[in-house]
Amino acid sequence: MKGKYIVIEGGEGAGKDTHIDRLRAEFGDQNFVYTREPGGTELGKTLRNMLLHNSHGDIKLPTELLLFLADRAQHVEELIKPSLTAGKNVISNRSWISFLAYQIHGRAQFDWEPIVVEVLKKVFDGCPTDLVIILDVPYEVGHGRMVKMGKLFDTMESMPRESHERIRQAFLKLAKDLPQSRVIDASRSVDEVWRDVKTAVQSVI
Repeated sequence: MKGKYIVIEGGEGAGKDTHIDRLRAEFGDQNFVYTREPGGTELGKTLRNMLLHNSHGDIKLPTELLLFLADRAQHVEELIKPSLTAGKNVISNRSWISFLAYQIHGRAQFDWEPIVVEVLKKVFDGCPTDLVIILDVPYEVGHGRMVKMGKLFDTMESMPRESHERIRQAFLKLAKDLPQSRVIDASRSVDEVWRDVKTAVQSVI
């Protein structure tokens, strides 16, 4: 039986890492694969450093967009499709939904959207999402959490507030068009959010 493809999405400081760690503690590794975009493959790790930490210098916006696409294409072919075919449930920290939210809306590259949508359909062909959890949090809350943690901001996190506002609205808009999506209020306590995340995952596995 084919595995389930579960994606955890949301803006900065929404708690994606926290709840994926809890999912791993709850369900273990035996029948689950935990991954992320960018960075879920060896090539992806290199691209992640390039894109988020400027390891190869400043990257222009069209190049950034195409490199994020390259990461996702490699991720699908190398890890997601084989894992699902083998009956493993894949839990991914971000996917194509984040790509549209960040690279199209956050970066305001709306002229790329028609092309990108068609490319993403091709890239993710054969691995539709069974569940998309969108952890929704206001900018002030998410940003405040990261500041409190003393986090060094990467290139995506360093985008201006108006970009992050567009990103949040993009997630919410995309959720309305995805019947498999669940929007969870991530401004609440960790335990309250976790109960909803766990329930949503249990509903598909």
